[in-house]
Amino acid sequence: MVAALIFCAPAFGAGGLVTREVIGVAEPDDALFAPSVDESGTVYVLDTIEWTERVERDRSVWHEVEYDFGAQVGKVEPPATLAALYHDRVTGVTVDASLRFERLVSAGASTRGREIEVFVHTSYDTAAYELAPGALARFDAPTPQISGVEVSQALLKALHYDPAVYRLVEASWTGTAHKEGDKTVREANYTVERVAEVQRAVYGGDVALPDVLVHDGIATYRAPTPMEVVTKGAAEVVETVIDDPTSLVPWIVAGGVAATTALGAIVYWRRRRRRALDEDDASLESGDAEMEGEDG
Repeated sequence: MVAALIFCAPAFGAGGLVTREVIGVAEPDDALFAPSVDESGTVYVLDTIEWTERVERDRSVWHEVEYDFGAQVGKVEPPATLAALYHDRVTGVTVDASLRFERLVSAGASTRGREIEVFVHTSYDTAAYELAPGALARFDAPTPQISGVEVSQALLKALHYDPAVYRLVEASWTGTAHKEGDKTVREANYTVERVAEVQRAVYGGDVALPDVLVHDGIATYRAPTPMEVVTKGAAEVVETVIDDPTSLVPWIVAGGVAATTALGAIVYWRRRRRRALDEDDASLESGDAEMEGEDG
C-alpha cells in the first residue's frame, strides 16, 4: 500500500454533511473510513464512499548509503559519486541511482604493530636539547619528552615517520648524557605505532521513482435519523447490561417507582370515582323519597 499521505479533511455542505478523505492508497479499502465521526459534539454516520484513481507522477525519495573503506592508514579520498540501487516497494521495481558524497565518518581506530627506533640527541648546550623550533627538553629528564603536538610531529619526522599515520606511544633513555667533542650526547629509544582507522563514506541523493497508480477516497457522513438514534441508544443500554448486570438496578428501581406511582394514582382515581357514584346514588334515592311523599 502506498499510503504516502493519509489525512482527514472535514468539510460541511448542504444538509449538514461531513466528509473525510484518504489520499494515495494502492487499492480502495472502505475499512480506512470509520463508521461514524464526531464533529463539534455531533455524531455523523457513514453514508457513502467514493473512490477515484489517478497516476502519481514525479515521485522521488531521499536515499542514503554508507561505503565502508575498512581500516585505513591515513585519510581516504572518497570518489565524488557512487552508483547504487534502490528498490521501490510500491511498484516492486529496482531503479539505478547515482549518489553524491556527503561526508566521511570514522568508526574507530586500530593499531598495526609497534616499532622501536633509536635516536641520538645532541646539543651544544650541556643541559638541554632542541626538539622543535623554540621547544627544548632537558638531558636529565626521567624520560625523553614526547608530549605535545609539535614535539611529537618533530620527533616522528626526525625518525622518518609520517605523523598522519604514526604516533609515539613511549620513550626511554638507553644511556647517560656524555660529551662527544663540543656536544652533549644522549641516546633514546622511541616506540612508534602505526594507526589504522576504520572509515566510511556517506553518500546520498534523491532517487527518481516510476509513476504509480493510486486511489483517493472520500466518505460522506450525515446526521443520523431519529430511528438510528433510538436504535443506537437501545443497543448501548443492552451492551451496558451485558457488560455490567448491576447497571440495570437503577433502571429497575426507577421503573418500580414509576409503576407504583402510576398504580397509586389509578387507585386514588377509582376511589374518587366510586365515591362520586355513591353520592349520586344517595341523591337519587332522596329525590325519589320526596316525590313519593308528595304523591301521598
